[in-house]
Amino acid sequence: MVRYYWGRPQDVVRWYLRGTLYLSAQSRKSYIEKTGAERGNLPRLLKLLDNLDELFDSVDTDSIAVLCLRYVELLSVAETTKRTGLLAYQITAKTGKIMKKAKEIISKA
Repeated sequence: MVRYYWGRPQDVVRWYLRGTLYLSAQSRKSYIEKTGAERGNLPRLLKLLDNLDELFDSVDTDSIAVLCLRYVELLSVAETTKRTGLLAYQITAKTGKIMKKAKEIISKA
């Protein structure tokens, strides 16, 4: 039996991304309420947050982990290749697949 300190990797990545998206949405919502700014991408962000499980069920966890590493930590593709051992085309293919699926979910909003 394999034990993980923080839980299964796919669950850790899922909850990390959910938390990051939630904080981003709350921050944007608070800013809109305080300043009266346009809603911008808030509805799309909320739609993605509501449908995050659909995204996880249709894309492998390793790809989502690479996406988190690449975009949440704002790494370049070169930095991501060093940290993961993946080739540049593998990183762009993995992140592209997730972004495409996320756009499909958002477009249903």
